[in-house]
Amino acid sequence: MKNKLVVLLGSCLFWASCTETTEGFLDSKGKETDDLESVFSDSIKVMGFNAALYWQVGRCTMSPHNVSSNLQNYKDYEAGTDNSRYSYFKVTEFTPAYTKGDFSQGGTNAGFGDFEKGWQEPYQTIYRCNSFLQNYQKAPLSEGMKKRLADEARFIRAFFYFHLLRQYGGLPLLYDEVIDPYNPALLERSSFETCVDYIASELEYCAENLPLVQDGVDYGRATAPAALGVLTELYALAASPLYNGGNIGSGDNRLLVGYDDYDVNRWQKVATAAKRLMKLGTNELLIDNDTRPGNGFYKATTTRVSKERVWMWLTVSTNFLQKALLPKSRNGNHLIYPYHELVEAFPMKNGKAITDPDSGYDEDHPYDNRDPRLGYTIIYNGSKWIKNKGEEAEPIYTYRGATDDGYGTAQGSPTGYYYRKCSNESLRGGDSDSEGQGLSFIRYPSIMLYYAEALTELDVDANRSEIESQLFQIRNRAGIDPGEDNRYGVPANMNKDEMIEFIINERRIEFANECGNRFWDLKRRKMYERLDGVWTSAAVWEKVGDDEYTWSVVPIEQHFFDERMYFSAIPQREIDASHGKLVQNPGW
Repeated sequence: MKNKLVVLLGSCLFWASCTETTEGFLDSKGKETDDLESVFSDSIKVMGFNAALYWQVGRCTMSPHNVSSNLQNYKDYEAGTDNSRYSYFKVTEFTPAYTKGDFSQGGTNAGFGDFEKGWQEPYQTIYRCNSFLQNYQKAPLSEGMKKRLADEARFIRAFFYFHLLRQYGGLPLLYDEVIDPYNPALLERSSFETCVDYIASELEYCAENLPLVQDGVDYGRATAPAALGVLTELYALAASPLYNGGNIGSGDNRLLVGYDDYDVNRWQKVATAAKRLMKLGTNELLIDNDTRPGNGFYKATTTRVSKERVWMWLTVSTNFLQKALLPKSRNGNHLIYPYHELVEAFPMKNGKAITDPDSGYDEDHPYDNRDPRLGYTIIYNGSKWIKNKGEEAEPIYTYRGATDDGYGTAQGSPTGYYYRKCSNESLRGGDSDSEGQGLSFIRYPSIMLYYAEALTELDVDANRSEIESQLFQIRNRAGIDPGEDNRYGVPANMNKDEMIEFIINERRIEFANECGNRFWDLKRRKMYERLDGVWTSAAVWEKVGDDEYTWSVVPIEQHFFDERMYFSAIPQREIDASHGKLVQNPGW
């Protein structure tokens, strides 16, 4: 398949020395220089090998650009969307290049460096999973423990195949083979349909064999709900317009990037998988509107152990998110910023869009009476955060020229906003956190919204009550007022297209800055072309007196998109090494 890739895989270390928690299964368990024979003769080392598979999940799936070992150098696919912008806008990296539609730097088109990283690193983990599956029976562990660890390795392998599939389309499938780096096989890419079927079969196996819950020191390991969650996402990918009737390929690559026809029944698979997960009863919305409106949303995105987490990656138990996201005045590195367009996507507290004349939106006070999720997601001019640990929160000022955090200052936000999503509001950047928050690849409301989306595609009128039930529950949890009609601002009698737009916007605001959800939604729904030539904006506040401000919207970034960007290029080195076996993606 790939001379370069397999040599790199063959030289990989079999586990990571990095650790993520001070207690739990991700603790470092041994040296990273031991060989396989030594590893699988030692129970502790076997556990370390298995734990290292989880470590790679965060490194490879938050961004195709390699991240530092502790992820302080925060990256997210979402910075290539209309939601967010990086603090350093290097077009040699994937998401800034994606914003500009320019992959000529950091490589030349298919030779772009992050295409290689995004391809190689997941395949490295697949290689490690296969190595584990080939050797785990030798381990001096109980039969039950060996089987559980092997099932977890199968899940992680399926997850990485899924991640590669949504990035590149049809893949060379290794199945259980551990490729000899000195005798590489030359494998062709399997069709998109074959990949979906294989990954689905693996996830079905995992859903039947993994435990329903992993708790205590095993919290964060793969579970049956996690397998069903990824299966729901896989089927939603396959059923969405880019693949299901909107195939952009032609000739040799057509079946590599989608199906040859549209089939509405693919949406039924989404609904069925989602409903299976929902019926398990292991996951639920975290609701707390008594402490303050929407506090359940805050807790669901900041609490390490939560029933909303379906499949998660455990972050360091210190200060990762606060340090990565908060502004300078709060000792943060402010690595990614929200655009004003994301702020506008949030409705009012009555659930109505700010463009609705009956919403109550006040342009002079644009952040008042908004969906509580806005305040838990974004820091805007006047938002409060602690300046010293244990003290009362104080305002953060983002107006032009404000000390430390203001627009136009050396350390200020270029958009007038900062993210706080998933950050513990009792901490500053640099403050220790004995628990650690964790990042969710899938939270339970995502399953609910996939379910609603699938039912809409199948028959919006016949399924209207069930669709709206999902939206009402999520908006109630968000702290939005039900209103006299108990509709939480959800418009009545939306047709299919209107309902899909509403659901995708709900996903946008619910999962902003969480593991690239906006990026993948824009791709699978074939909505990225809407951004071609579009400007995203900053909210620029001006101080005109004591506690008096005016503001304006200032365009700061123009986005470009062409159709080939729906699929990343297969790295040119892999194409060259395959002796004609690997077919390139459309347009590259």
